[in-house]
Amino acid sequence: MLDTVKVPREFEQVFRTVQEYVSRYFQEKNEDASKGTIEIFGQRYILVRAASMSVDFFEAVKNLFQDWGQEKASDIARSLLFDLAHAIGKMDARNFHEKMDLKDPIEKLSAGPVHFSHTGWAFVDIFPESKPTPDENYYLIYDHPFSFESDAWKKKGIRTDFPVCAMNAGYSSGWCEESFGVPLVASEIMCQAKGDQTCRFIMAHPDKIEHYIQEYLKANPEIADKVTKYKIGRFWDERRKIENALHEGEQRLQTILDSISTGVLIINATTHEIIDVNPLAAEIIGLPREQIIGKVCHKFVCPAEQGKCPITDLGQTVDNSEQILLTADGNEIPILKTVSTTTLNGNLIESFVDIRERKEAEQRQAQLLHRLKKVNKELKDFAYIISHDLKAPLRGIKILADWIATDYAEKLGEDGKEQINLLLGRVERMQSLIDGVLQYSRVGRVKEEIVRIDLNELVPNIIDTLAPPENITITIENELPTIVCEKTRLIQVFQNLLSNAIKFMDKPQGQIKISCIEENGFWRFSIVDNGPGIEEKHYEKIFRMFETLSPRDGFESTGVGLTLVKRIVEMYGGEIWLQSERGSGSTFLFTLPKTIDLSINDKQIVAASC
Repeated sequence: MLDTVKVPREFEQVFRTVQEYVSRYFQEKNEDASKGTIEIFGQRYILVRAASMSVDFFEAVKNLFQDWGQEKASDIARSLLFDLAHAIGKMDARNFHEKMDLKDPIEKLSAGPVHFSHTGWAFVDIFPESKPTPDENYYLIYDHPFSFESDAWKKKGIRTDFPVCAMNAGYSSGWCEESFGVPLVASEIMCQAKGDQTCRFIMAHPDKIEHYIQEYLKANPEIADKVTKYKIGRFWDERRKIENALHEGEQRLQTILDSISTGVLIINATTHEIIDVNPLAAEIIGLPREQIIGKVCHKFVCPAEQGKCPITDLGQTVDNSEQILLTADGNEIPILKTVSTTTLNGNLIESFVDIRERKEAEQRQAQLLHRLKKVNKELKDFAYIISHDLKAPLRGIKILADWIATDYAEKLGEDGKEQINLLLGRVERMQSLIDGVLQYSRVGRVKEEIVRIDLNELVPNIIDTLAPPENITITIENELPTIVCEKTRLIQVFQNLLSNAIKFMDKPQGQIKISCIEENGFWRFSIVDNGPGIEEKHYEKIFRMFETLSPRDGFESTGVGLTLVKRIVEMYGGEIWLQSERGSGSTFLFTLPKTIDLSINDKQIVAASC
């Protein structure tokens, strides 16, 4: 007859056998209070108050982790009790199997519940649907009607909202795991300490237990709402997960430190000692990592700040501050340093960038700017020489030629007059060429006042000034925009394009059309004529200085006008190009941004078009 355990009928025979083993085991008991010993079957045992191993121990562990919050601290306490009991259950099972010479796994496992009753843990009532197979499909469902843990909590007058029998679950699963050689865990899903009718457990393989619990609740919906806050897992499993996560985090951090393209130091905020350093920082400093760690950061980075850390001592913010790094061999390297205002475990994160190349580039740029200023001065002097030293003799030649033509008209004859007129033409062309060069040199160098220019007024005035012949019609096709920029530059653009269209017109009825559209933040202007047109092979040539497509004696042209237009348009951030076919006229197109950036008197001015 079974009086220490309740099992399904088919298991009764094996449990009768092991009940005899366990009873014989506990009959050999010897107590000697004078020595403080209790021995059972030659093994020393101890008596521990139930509440000490449940309520009191639970509260002590929970208090250790109270900073983690009540719920997390409770979970840790339950997991720790489970692990402790699980280990004890495994060791007790191993010892009992050896002492009683049990070989059969079923007998080994069956001895557990009987042993449980004799040691005062609980009485075990195993359910018929249990299938304790020695593999990952192991499934055991059972009650502990008289669990020492729930009884201790009830006697303390404590009503919980979670199952408390963590040691019962741990000990029983440890015994069964040792018996079958299969990893097992048990979870209490109902508990008398939280007001349930019984303490009910499910034991299974760690990978299957959640599945078995959910299947059991589906089959028994009447108790589903009572099954709350059950615990699966072990304290050491959770600790291992936390340690693994920390290790992975450290590895990721180290990978980041090793791969980023800035030097990084992790600094103790109190002592200013270097705790860690990435490879780039070590390379710049010129020492191996192990020789840098432990050194005060001021020894290398920003030695001028030694003893007065901007963050911890002065309360300052360091963000892209230009400082000096002192290398191991005493060289000074300019750096940009940033120290994070947040801390990592009480440590500062200090990063820096080697800006030697930038400083060298700045020095080269300063030298280039100096040379550019010198060249600009020379250009200005050159322009002065042209305007005074060259134009003055030209004026003299023109005056002298006029005198000869007037005073010696009768003596020159027709051939002489023709030669004098040819000379005067060359002088005028030379003056125009000099004026064109001067205009080109002033673009971008000589700044004018920035004004709002209504092209609907400016362009008609330019057309009137050019006074096109009666056979040439100039039409403005649509409304033109208002531009904010230098007025002279706009006049030069339209004047040169329109004068070229007039000058080279070869049709009896010449037509020139001006239009403008808005396109992607730009104004796109077009000047279309029905003149002789230009072959594609000359598209680039016409924008080069002094280049002309027609004989100079046939047309008065310096070859500077289109070069000047191109420079002005590109100075404002626009483009100019040509569409044409020989004999079919030409279309000059150019763009100006609706918002033009101009540097006037060393100040940046944003000129908006409307």
